[in-house]
Amino acid sequence: MIGTIAKREFLEYMKSMKFLIGFLVTLALITISTIINVNDYKQRQQDYISAQEEMKGDNFYVRVYRPPEALSTFVQGKDRMLGNRLEMTYLGIPPKTTGYMGGGASQHHRYVAGFSAIDYAFVVRIILSLMVIFLIYDAVSGEKSRGTLRLIHANPIPRHTLLLGKFIGGLTIMLLVLLIATLVSLLILIFSRSVSFGGPEWIRIMCMYGISALYLTCFIALSFFISVIADRPSIALTILLQLWIFLNILYPNLAVVITEKIYKLPDQDEINQQKKAVFQPYLTERTKNDEEFHRLVTSGQQVPEELRLNNVTIHSKQADLEYQVDREFGERLSHQTALAQMISALSPAALYDQAMSSYARTGMDNYGRFMDGVYRHWQRFVEFFKHGIQHPEDRGKVKLPAFSFSPEPTAESLASTSVQIIILFLLSIIFFMLAYTGFLKKDVR
Repeated sequence: MIGTIAKREFLEYMKSMKFLIGFLVTLALITISTIINVNDYKQRQQDYISAQEEMKGDNFYVRVYRPPEALSTFVQGKDRMLGNRLEMTYLGIPPKTTGYMGGGASQHHRYVAGFSAIDYAFVVRIILSLMVIFLIYDAVSGEKSRGTLRLIHANPIPRHTLLLGKFIGGLTIMLLVLLIATLVSLLILIFSRSVSFGGPEWIRIMCMYGISALYLTCFIALSFFISVIADRPSIALTILLQLWIFLNILYPNLAVVITEKIYKLPDQDEINQQKKAVFQPYLTERTKNDEEFHRLVTSGQQVPEELRLNNVTIHSKQADLEYQVDREFGERLSHQTALAQMISALSPAALYDQAMSSYARTGMDNYGRFMDGVYRHWQRFVEFFKHGIQHPEDRGKVKLPAFSFSPEPTAESLASTSVQIIILFLLSIIFFMLAYTGFLKKDVR
């Protein structure tokens, strides 16, 4: 019986104009955005390769470039926003990357400006969740207003059977649309030959589909609940749209505002004062070293090896201490972000965004790993520079090891998103149980 009801609901959705419009909009957006994001990734990858070639042979200014993430074609996250170029010497380490890869010299025309926020995650989070609402808002309220719900219950059909059949029918149609959108996006990626995926990436893509399905299930259950408690379709639609705006837009932004009020961060002047204070014990030594170094250079005398080593040591010490201040600020910023995420934990959209960015490696966690790799590379560079002073005969023979960092492993991404998965699952269960209990008590007259 449940299967028969589910099939009937599925076919009714398929024949509706609402479904056709939502499906066509989904296909159009997923196709256009994927093509644009693939071409953007291709150019960024070429810029990265060109930059790697240009930096060879420079031993004083060390430039580090962050490669674009392949899965940013699915979920942009913060991959473009965070920048991807960093230049350092023993005198200092920038606390963050700057610029867009290939800026200036690149022939890349950023035609993605109008689509900077549209990707697979956007289509699911916005378009498909709205499609769920417009398909299901009258699943129960519409039948009651038309009088068909009373006729159905004139037959010996248990209420829970009817609701389960309707729910399965709605869930099936939305999972089918999600599957088609995912396959279209994957086919474009495969035939473009610009992006290649290995085993871990395919696992991440399957996780993206799974979390997307769970996100839509949450809205399906919520839509059924509102459709059950509202007697008229217009009321159900109004309530659902207001809830969608609150849960997807207002609540996450409100969480950010509250967090900024609760957990305040130091401004740039305070950070600069901290940097001065942390280096204060070494200031006299650096001043004395700088004066002697400058005196010998301006007089044309040879600078002794010991003084040159001291110069590198004291300045790299200052750079290290100042970087630790910036690093501490970054950790406090991460704590602020974590608090905002905790406050917005009841927003399905916020939970979905967090999980998708983690699966695509386009969030702050993977960027933090990159910056940890930058710090380790800077430490190797300081030792390499000192070695060049102590052993001038090795200059040109000994090379600085290539920069590398370890991206977030797939297992760690799965573990880090377990909270989001559990909360989305619980929200889906709660909304469905509310719809279930409400339907059992509903007056169908």
